[in-house]
Amino acid sequence: VAPWSRRSDEFGKRAGFVLLACLAAHDKQAEDKAFAKYLPLVERGAQDERNFVKKGVSWALRMVGRRSHGLNAEAVAVARRLAASESKSAQWVGRVALKELTSPAMVKRLKG
Repeated sequence: VAPWSRRSDEFGKRAGFVLLACLAAHDKQAEDKAFAKYLPLVERGAQDERNFVKKGVSWALRMVGRRSHGLNAEAVAVARRLAASESKSAQWVGRVALKELTSPAMVKRLKG
């Protein structure tokens, strides 16, 4: 995830975040800390204004936040910082993630 998310080309960089999203969705054996360590990369990636990168970053943040109650809290904190940032791209990523990660359905799902 990390080497791909640091690439300069749009689709290479997006691939890093898409990989994180897919791992978050499908690697049921991984512990929360395996995903929490990538949240700083997500936060940096959200500054990228390119459309496909910001969509990949958004997807990664939302999928990490869906894994567990603990990761949801960490992802919501990142999303709030992004929504309050000066970058338009980061604001968009933060708003989209907050809408999903704090929705009543998500809160109910994580409690159950």
